[in-house]
Amino acid sequence: MEELLGLEFYGPLDDSGPGLAVALPRRGEPELVAPTRSNDAIGATRLLERKGEGITGIAFRVDDIEEAERHFVERGLKPDVRINHSGMKEILFLAQEATHGIEIAIIVPP
Repeated sequence: MEELLGLEFYGPLDDSGPGLAVALPRRGEPELVAPTRSNDAIGATRLLERKGEGITGIAFRVDDIEEAERHFVERGLKPDVRINHSGMKEILFLAQEATHGIEIAIIVPP
């Protein structure tokens, strides 16, 4: 990925808890997530089965996760999943009408 797109990642973090492999950006670039089992914590496997390959969500790296959550809640989004894994805090807003069918995640990396 680094050579192809010029993006620099650390990881992947393979955490058996949520069932995900995550490559985190070094500098505000996109986070890459792949399910490692069929019952992953965020439903990525089911979403890929239903929609096929492609972009299904976007993650924002934030400094203050509570402030970012308030921002989205004030705009009509409902937080669905809270995850703490490998030192990373994450709140997911699963695909819903207010997100135009895209999953939104806010993360504070380790």
